[in-house]
Amino acid sequence: MKKKIALSIAGFDPSGGAGIQADLKAFNSLGVHGTTVVTCITVQNTQRVTDIYKIPLNIIKKQFDILIEDIKIDAVKTGMLYNLEIVKCISKKIKKHKLKVIVDPVIAATSGDALSDKNFVNSMKKELLPYTYMITPNIHEAQVLSKKKILTLEDVKKACTIIHKMGPQYVLITGGHLNGDYALDVIYNGKEYAVFSLPKISDKIIHGSGCTFSSLITGFLALGEKPNNAAERSKNILWNMIHQSYNLNKGPDIVNASLNIPRDVPYSFQNNECFNIWLELKESVEILISLLPIDYIPEVGINVGYALAKAKNQKDICSIDGRIVKTLCGGIRSGNICFGASKHIASVILAVMSFNSDIRCAMNLKYSEEIIKQCKKVGFSIGSFNRTYEPSAVSSTLDWGTKEVITQLNYIPDIIFDTGTVGKEPMIRFLGRNPKDLIEKIKDLLKNL
Repeated sequence: MKKKIALSIAGFDPSGGAGIQADLKAFNSLGVHGTTVVTCITVQNTQRVTDIYKIPLNIIKKQFDILIEDIKIDAVKTGMLYNLEIVKCISKKIKKHKLKVIVDPVIAATSGDALSDKNFVNSMKKELLPYTYMITPNIHEAQVLSKKKILTLEDVKKACTIIHKMGPQYVLITGGHLNGDYALDVIYNGKEYAVFSLPKISDKIIHGSGCTFSSLITGFLALGEKPNNAAERSKNILWNMIHQSYNLNKGPDIVNASLNIPRDVPYSFQNNECFNIWLELKESVEILISLLPIDYIPEVGINVGYALAKAKNQKDICSIDGRIVKTLCGGIRSGNICFGASKHIASVILAVMSFNSDIRCAMNLKYSEEIIKQCKKVGFSIGSFNRTYEPSAVSSTLDWGTKEVITQLNYIPDIIFDTGTVGKEPMIRFLGRNPKDLIEKIKDLLKNL
């Protein structure tokens, strides 16, 4: 299979958290082959920059030319260009070869140390932006480029308009530095704005997030994604990388680009409720895997589902597109977490919600008489149904069985089980208001082991 190829034209970061190292990790996470042209070697760690060595222009040109001679580049990302001479050099190459370039206008490091000289911004506006496909400034960089103070979402949109007039086809301003609980990113194509929103991770200071974000976008564009889709998917992925970031010592965290993220993050969240449901379920599944003994996992595996507040159908239920399955090393999640993934767990949840819309979560567990005894000992309320009594016209056994139990009991129990039938494994299903509720019930159950 032929790989798509992205080029990073940026600085070298010895800490490995930003610059070309971050770019290559981001490209690789998407299955895109990364190539590089090094513009500067920085002397820095995650806390400070002490020196910058500019690569001689003739060496920068030779790096670029020898790549183009041999390799077809699908998309280019520029990071640290530092000064007028390097900007002019790269701009000529971009123009000559008609490359799709995504500009990350690197002006300063996370530490606040300068990564550009005093002529950089004006040279970029004049020489590079007229040939730019997309530019991805943060709030501080957008203020420098637009010469406008940015305090609100409307300010962001105005800055997008100003920067767009400088030449880029798309302007994407990242809103992590705006006040509020949500990071609002705005993309503008000269005609309309799109806003992407995710909750801020307020306790995180991150080294290399801007590099990684623009590189993810570059990778997606190399793969043929539309700009808005590339921006939204990259935001979701970066959020997850930041959420699972790690620390090297005393400085800011490093984004965790080693995760197999792209397939694990939904293509699009309809709204913040969808995101919060997905995140809570994802974190809870990891906790459940750490808690559950392998003997509690049925042969068909475990699924866990969590519904939107006003769920109406399977697409409104977030669950595992696969199962928690047994391995020699214990339980593992096989499959991604997304909406509309499981018909079975959705049938149970929707049936329960038809009686009480506050009970929005369910998971299945291995059936055994011993586990049922443990459930009774804990004090869980229990209901059961017999599959052999299922009417022939029923479209979903689990919908019928769940409603049958609740109707007979006249309340919603903690668990509902059935003892199976030919070709159907017996199963226990735990019900709860949310994933945390299920986790507490599982903890209570395991106390009696």
